[in-house]
Amino acid sequence: MTANTDAELLSKLFEERAKKAGLPYTLAETQAAGSFAAWQLLEAAVTATKSLDDKALAGWLKANTVETVMGKVEFGGANNYGREQVKVKQIQNGRWVIVWPRDVAAPGAKVIYPTP
Repeated sequence: MTANTDAELLSKLFEERAKKAGLPYTLAETQAAGSFAAWQLLEAAVTATKSLDDKALAGWLKANTVETVMGKVEFGGANNYGREQVKVKQIQNGRWVIVWPRDVAAPGAKVIYPTP
């Protein structure tokens, strides 16, 4: 499914525990991954700074990239969006490709717009 071992483990454990709990939908989804990623960000910042001070944590997060279950997360640039958060991906020919911004798009990839 993914080369990200943390994401793979989250998906597996989420499904196992959701089935055991009798949840009607047992697959890991965006909310679960986003929540887990938030804890990974906090863990990375606290570990690196050895602090719980908001300013120290925010400063470290602004200056560093953290690998999470949702990919690389960074807070540099305008509005605290790093380069990874502003890439547009689409599934084309059965695989995910970056289609925008153009300077990092996959070779030959173009945005495919939905048709009615």
